[in-house]
Formats: sequence, structure tokens, C-alpha cells
Amino acid sequence: MTNSKIFQHNTYNTLYGGFYEGTITLEEALKHGSAGIGTLDTANGEVTILDGVAYHGSSENKVRVVEKDETLPYVAVVDHQPLTSFTDNSGSSASEFLSALTEKLPTKSAAYSIVIAGFFKAMTVSSKPAGNTEPYLDILSKQPHFTRENACGTIVGIWSPKHLADLFGDGFHLHFVSSDKTFSAHVQDFVIDKVTVEFGKIDNIQQEFPVDNENFEKHQF
Repeated sequence: MTNSKIFQHNTYNTLYGGFYEGTITLEEALKHGSAGIGTLDTANGEVTILDGVAYHGSSENKVRVVEKDETLPYVAVVDHQPLTSFTDNSGSSASEFLSALTEKLPTKSAAYSIVIAGFFKAMTVSSKPAGNTEPYLDILSKQPHFTRENACGTIVGIWSPKHLADLFGDGFHLHFVSSDKTFSAHVQDFVIDKVTVEFGKIDNIQQEFPVDNENFEKHQF
């Protein structure tokens, strides 16, 4: 069975370290896969890539398609190859559902691509404002949250083991885009209705940094 591959430009921790300049175009990122997560230049909002199309969810709860020449300071793009697929109609909360999903992973030593599609009784997302200059944790503490009841759509993301946390974050990093493409951002909470769950084991990581970018070279992480 084919495992999933992931391409990542910068890391979860370069954002936490305050580097928000867009240093890769969406067009370049999409050469590496058709599903993924990221943010735009200045850590503006949340980007969810699904079926080769990138959607930007803003801090005003607006969604638009990202142009191919727009730049991102962080993006992870996956060549998602499902290792297994199953349905869930348990009505579980996010914490219950994700805890159970973690127990289904064949090993906790590998990273996984995650795709969860279907119906949610509720979905809560958050999104960063544009033009950020403050420390990342300060940005996250003040970002707005939005909830949609009876949401239909797809969660895309990554599960990372602790030894890869500096690259991908610890545990689940998930974004959501609704089927009507009007609701999208970083997943904060949800309640399951009926969904199909896929995860793929990642055995190949292509990690890229903008080492020719002067601001990146000078940034004090």
C-alpha cells in the first residue's frame, strides 16, 4: 500500500517564532499535492487546500479562493493516500472523536494525513487577522472564533507525533472548508453527525526553508 508524502515550506515553529513573510507562492506549493493547510503573507487568516484548490478563511468569517501568485509563510501540502477509511455517526465531541481516532493509528511514531468528510452537528473555527506583527501566541489569543450549526464539509490536516512537533505541531492540526465554500478556517471544536474518515501514514517528508530570503536569514527565532 502506498504511503502519503508531505511537502512543507517552513514549519509550525517558524510561525511561532514570528516569521510571517510569504516566501512561497501557492502555485509552487500545489506542485507537491492537492490537500493541505497554511496561512497567507503576514499570517493572514487560514488556508485550506482541498482537491487542488486553496480557500482563504479570513478573520471576518469570509471565504475566497486564493490566487496562485499569492504567497504563504507556512504551508503543508499532502499527497494523501488513504491507509484506511471508515464511517462514524457517533455524535461524539471533538475531544472524544480525536482521542478515539488516535487509538486507531497503527503506530504513534509516524505522522498521518487526515481527511474527514461529511456532516457535523456543529463546527467551530478560528482565523487570524491580516498584517500581523505581534508574537504568535498573542495573535492566537485574540483571534475570533466562528460556529456553524449543521455544517457539511471536509476537515483536512495532519496528526503529528511528539518527536515531529517542532515541524508540524503536537497532535492534530486541522482546517475545515464547508461544501458550499462559505465557511473555512482552523478547526477549534466540532460535534460529529455522520462522517467518513481517512488517514494516510506519512513516510516521506520534503522540508523546505527560504534560505535565500534575506529577512529569513536575519530573523531571530
